[in-house]
Amino acid sequence: MRKLLFAVAILLLVWAAAVVPLPLAVTEPSPAIAVPEVIELDDGLPSELAEELHLTVVRLEPATIASAAQVLVVGDRELTLLPTLVPPDVDPEQLEEFQRELFRESIRAAVAVGLDAAGLEVTVDGDGARIIATLPGTPGAEAFEEGDVITAVDDTEVALASELVAILGDRVAGDQVQITVLREGEELTLTVELVPLETGTDVGQIGLGVLVATVDLRIDAPVEARAVGDRRIGGPSAGLMLALGAYDAATEDALGGGRIIAGTGTIDLAGNVGPVDGVAAKVRGALLVDAEVFLVPEVSVDEAEGAAPPELEVIGVATLEDAIDALSD
Repeated sequence: MRKLLFAVAILLLVWAAAVVPLPLAVTEPSPAIAVPEVIELDDGLPSELAEELHLTVVRLEPATIASAAQVLVVGDRELTLLPTLVPPDVDPEQLEEFQRELFRESIRAAVAVGLDAAGLEVTVDGDGARIIATLPGTPGAEAFEEGDVITAVDDTEVALASELVAILGDRVAGDQVQITVLREGEELTLTVELVPLETGTDVGQIGLGVLVATVDLRIDAPVEARAVGDRRIGGPSAGLMLALGAYDAATEDALGGGRIIAGTGTIDLAGNVGPVDGVAAKVRGALLVDAEVFLVPEVSVDEAEGAAPPELEVIGVATLEDAIDALSD
């Protein structure tokens, strides 16, 4: 009988190791994705979207005891905190759709920045980022009310929800930021601490603990950009590569000289490239598609070079113009 109970206990442990979730998630590289597989543009530009330009993503899956143990022996995986910050009145499908909408907005804004750099007449504007939900247990839940409109972070104006995410991506958890909001017609300045937010679609995001949507988004461009397919891509870290894709399609000269280019980085409406997390895993994702060049925010060059083999050229950029110059040389 004791042997039977021991055998059952072992089986239960094996089962638990395989299926019982931990308060952690496993991040692992995913093959970089060609820009035309993510967006499409209306006809009328000199060129098609280049298949050589790739954006990088990181897969994030809930960890079990077994998968967490694998991290110790599989070099391209890392452990991070499990996404737990979900508003109680927002179901997972609604949250995922919100993230997709934020990505669609970031697509349109990034493409507009690329078209503007190519000399086309483009305007992008909005009236701030409206808070549509707060995340329990975060500083944002204490500071903000639903309906507040964020119009500035410190001294930087905020026009779009995606712009707010990109601005905060330049900070670190624990930073205290001054947030200007409009609440029922009154302007308030609130001091809020930033916290790490693992959303399941991008790693290492830093935020206030709120979900936001742009107030009166206005993008006037000669070409419309749309997301294609059903890929689970969230966050603004694809902005640099999408802007490069639009620029390349709007000009006669192909960027990169036929080489496979991969990269990561947020981009704001002025063309500044902001930092992202998961850089090492994104380098490995670039290698999975035989990339020859990896573009990365300037602040993350050392991390990227530490993960890259000699045959992968790592280029740090601070602006979209830097990236264009580097790929044009």
